Amino acid sequence: MDWTTVTIGRTLRIAAGNSPNKTAVVDPYERISFAELDRRVDKLATSLKRLGTNRGDHVALWMTNCTTWIVTWYACARIGAVLVPINTRYKTEEARYILKQSESSVLVMMDRFWGIDYTDMVEQMMPRIKDMDPRRLSSEELPDLSAVIRWGSEEKDGFLSLDGLMNEAGDVLSIDHAVDTDDPTIVVYTSGTTGAPKGAVHSHIVLRNSNNIANALHIENDDIVLGHMPFYHVAGAFAAALTALSRECTLVAVPHWKPKEVLELIDKEAVTIMAGIPTHYIDLVEAVKQGGPRPSTLKTGWIGGAAVTPDVAATAINELNMQTLQVVYGMTETTSSTTLSRFEDHIDIVCDNRGVPIGDFEVAVFSEDDVKLPVGQVGEVRVRGHLVMQGYYKNPEATAKVITPDGWFKTGDLGVLDEVGYLKITGRKAEMFIVGGSNTYPAEIEKMLQAHDAIKQAVVVGVPDRRLGEVGYAFIQREAGMTLTEPELLEYCRSAMADYKVPRFFEFVDEFSKTTTGKLQRSELVARAVSMSQQNAADGPA
Repeated sequence: MDWTTVTIGRTLRIAAGNSPNKTAVVDPYERISFAELDRRVDKLATSLKRLGTNRGDHVALWMTNCTTWIVTWYACARIGAVLVPINTRYKTEEARYILKQSESSVLVMMDRFWGIDYTDMVEQMMPRIKDMDPRRLSSEELPDLSAVIRWGSEEKDGFLSLDGLMNEAGDVLSIDHAVDTDDPTIVVYTSGTTGAPKGAVHSHIVLRNSNNIANALHIENDDIVLGHMPFYHVAGAFAAALTALSRECTLVAVPHWKPKEVLELIDKEAVTIMAGIPTHYIDLVEAVKQGGPRPSTLKTGWIGGAAVTPDVAATAINELNMQTLQVVYGMTETTSSTTLSRFEDHIDIVCDNRGVPIGDFEVAVFSEDDVKLPVGQVGEVRVRGHLVMQGYYKNPEATAKVITPDGWFKTGDLGVLDEVGYLKITGRKAEMFIVGGSNTYPAEIEKMLQAHDAIKQAVVVGVPDRRLGEVGYAFIQREAGMTLTEPELLEYCRSAMADYKVPRFFEFVDEFSKTTTGKLQRSELVARAVSMSQQNAADGPA
C-alpha cells in the first residue's frame, strides 16, 4: 500500500476487502469483523451526512476506548469531517473550552464513565437543551454545536441516541467522494503552557507514521494489539488503533485500566503487541506477583511518556515474558512517535532512553541561537517532516512560536544525538511535568486554582513519584482574611479539573519569595517541594 496517497477511510475499505471475516476490534461488549466495521462506518457516515455534517466540519467525541470510538473516527474520516477527541477525565469547564474553541458542530458522547456524568455536564453547558430540537440545537454558550448524540438507545430530551440515528439512516449514501491526504482528520488537544489547551491539527498523512511505527515494532497482520492507551491521546489513536487497523491486525480495546483484568485479557486474546508508560508496566508486574496470569504471547511493547529506569525495563521483560521492549519518544504535535529503539536493541539502550528516528523525516538538535549542533552536544530537539502537525487550530500565534518558517517543530525538550543516530532526551526546557503519561502544565492548574475566591496566588510544580513518575505539588497563598482548608481545596480541585491534574500535595504559604526584579523564585519552590514530598513518602501514611 502507498501510505503517501491513501486516506484513513480508504484503508478500512481495503482491509474489509482483504480480510472481511477477520476480527478487527474486540471490546468488553462485542467482537466485530473488518466487514462489519466497514458497514457500521458507512452507516454512521451516512447518518452524519444526513444530519448536515460536511467535509471540514468538526465532530467532538467524548468516549472511552471501544468499538464505537473507532466507528466514529472512521466515519468522520470517510466523509472528510474532523474528529475532536475529548479527554474522558475532563470536567465541565475543561470540556466546554474544547467544544467551543474547536467549533465542533456535533458531539458524540457516552452517558457516564469513571463516575463522571457526561450528560449532566452537557446540561450544565447548555441549560436549555431539554427544550430544544435535538437536530437543531442553538445556544449562546456553544454557538457552533447543533447536535449531541448519546451512545446507546436511550432517548432523552434534547439529545439524539446513536442507535436511533443509525437505525433511521436508511440506504447508505455514496460517501467515497474525494478526501485528500492533506485534509485534516483529527484535532488532538494538548495542555497549554499559558493555561489554555491547544488543538494540534493532523491530516490523513498520520497514516505514514503509523506505518513507520508498525515497521519499527515488527508488526505483521497476524498480530494482536492491545489498545489500552486512551484513544483521545495520540498514543492510543495513532500508535495503537490506527497502526493496528491499517495493518489489518486485531485491536483489543480496553476501556479502563485494571491491571489484573488486563493480564487476563492479554492471556485470553493472545495479545502480541502492547504499549504503555512505565506506570503500566509497573502495575502489570505487580499484578503478576499477586497471582495474575503471566503473559506468554507478548512479542514487544513500546514504553515511554516518562524516563525508563533499568529496574522497570528489566523487570517488565522478565515478569511479562516479553521478547523485547522498545523505548519511544514523541509528542502530540509529532504524531506520537518520533524515535524508537530498535526491535533487536540490547536492554541497555532502552534503559538509557535512546531511540532512532523511525521514518523519512528529520530530527536535529539546535542551540539557543538556532544553530544546528553536531553529534554529542546537548540542545533543543527539533523535528521536520510529514509527522509534524499542520498547526494549532485557530491559534496562529502559538503555531508560529513552535514551527519555524523553514518547517522545524521546536519540541521544547533537550537532547543529544550520538554518532550512530540515536537520540537521547536529557531534560525539558519548559515547566511541564508528566503524571502517569499525561502532560501536565503548571499554568493551567494555577489558573484553575486562582479562580477560587479564597486563593490569591498558586504555584504548582512537579515532584518525583515512584509509580506515576511525577505528581503535582501546589503552594497556595490565601486571600487576606479568607479561610481555606486542605480538604476544601481538594474537593474544589476534584470538581474543577481532570484527576491527574489534581495536586498530590498542598502547602499553604504567607507569601512567595521573589527576586529583586519581582520574579517568582520557582527554583526554590521546586527544591522545597521535592524535599517535603520525599519526607512525606518516607514518613508514610499517618
